[in-house]
Amino acid sequence: MNGNEEAGKKGSQFSMTRLMGIIIVAVIVGMVAYQIGKKNLPQEDATRTLRIFGLGDPKPRALADGLTDTDGDLVADAPADAGRFVDPQAILFSFVASPEAEVSEKAWQPMVEHLAKATGKPVQYVRFESAKDQLKAIKEGRLHVTAINTGNVPEAVASCGFVPAVTPAKGEGRQGYTMKIIVPADSAIKDPAGLKGNEVAFTTAGSNSGCKAPMETLLRSFNLKPGYDYHIVYSQGHEQSILGIKEGKYAAAAIASDLLEQAIAAGKISASDFKTIYTSEQFPALAIGYVYNLKPELAEKVRAALMDFNPQGTSAAGNLAEGVTGFAPVSYKDDFALVRRIDESFGHTPAPEQADPTAASQESNG
Repeated sequence: MNGNEEAGKKGSQFSMTRLMGIIIVAVIVGMVAYQIGKKNLPQEDATRTLRIFGLGDPKPRALADGLTDTDGDLVADAPADAGRFVDPQAILFSFVASPEAEVSEKAWQPMVEHLAKATGKPVQYVRFESAKDQLKAIKEGRLHVTAINTGNVPEAVASCGFVPAVTPAKGEGRQGYTMKIIVPADSAIKDPAGLKGNEVAFTTAGSNSGCKAPMETLLRSFNLKPGYDYHIVYSQGHEQSILGIKEGKYAAAAIASDLLEQAIAAGKISASDFKTIYTSEQFPALAIGYVYNLKPELAEKVRAALMDFNPQGTSAAGNLAEGVTGFAPVSYKDDFALVRRIDESFGHTPAPEQADPTAASQESNG
């Protein structure tokens, strides 16, 4: 090898070494900048995020056009014109929308049979995997009797003419739940203030305990802005959030206490796998009811049937909190006051998981 060839080889090696060094430094700088950026997003981004979630423009929900409330109970009145009553040949029924709609259909067959016997009409179960589709079906007359999760009740009442009739009960009292924010047992996060700069798992935009309540609480009580002071990932379900905490997938997650209890009872997570850093006031559980224009005589039969149904010893018990013995009457005006206050804080914007530019990639349903 002559001198020129040796010099060229050394020069090439030096260039490659220097290039690799530059790349490594660039990667490190980029990672540091990303971490700093996560904790210090521009203020205009925070304002924009609040606007996207509607938290900058709170407003009460008003009944949709065509719906009236003459008695002040905040629920749509039955039509004054009897010609607008709905008296279906077959009652269409659904439990809360879920990615596991097929499982829910099997679980709620005892209710289907009970409603059919009480009303004298055939009852058909309709599957809904998303709350959006479920609410649309109510509005379009393709669903007559249904269960709505707590967070979606205000929209169902105001926009779709849903009439909450009963809620799960334990003994003489209604079954309620709290919103909890949990973190892995070995986490250094001790309280909500420690969530700053971290990722928080929410379930879906319509969920009260899985999204609305924690987001509103973190903003109002701890001045933590979504997508600015903490970052959001949507798990698409309480069980997914709970398992994500157990597996160390999420730094924190907002979940419903009754569903956490169910997961513990089922052995899906142990009390030693997590710690709770926040517990909210108590919320009412889901509401089961019917469409406002259901023929009054039929509506009364449905209400009575819901009150009489005992899920204990049936497959439906697995879809309810432990200890639920039946259903009790519910007042939307009184029992859902806290839920409405939180709902109104959001200004009724599109689903945040579709609009939030800071949200992490979503998982598929299930």
